[in-house]
Amino acid sequence: MLIVAGKGYVDPDAREAFLAGFEEAQRRARAEPGCLDYVVAADPVEPGRVNVYERWKSREHLAAHLARTARESQPSPVVLSMEITQYEIGAAGPLSA
Repeated sequence: MLIVAGKGYVDPDAREAFLAGFEEAQRRARAEPGCLDYVVAADPVEPGRVNVYERWKSREHLAAHLARTARESQPSPVVLSMEITQYEIGAAGPLSA
């Protein structure tokens, strides 16, 4: 399993419009084979920050998603920076206290 997580910064005045414009892309990603979870959401503390969280069954599924989005995506002028990391997970289980 792969987890993709990170943060990005957008113009704070344009964040809501940016996220609204990203909604359909999130729906498409969630419908892709191998996508277990996919969200880009407003950070509750920092006005211009968005948080990214994705889970994929395999590298191949993520690679297919990235290839599709590279063909379809256009750069957004409101995005100031993005820092996203891919994590390969060897084991997972429920969180217990």
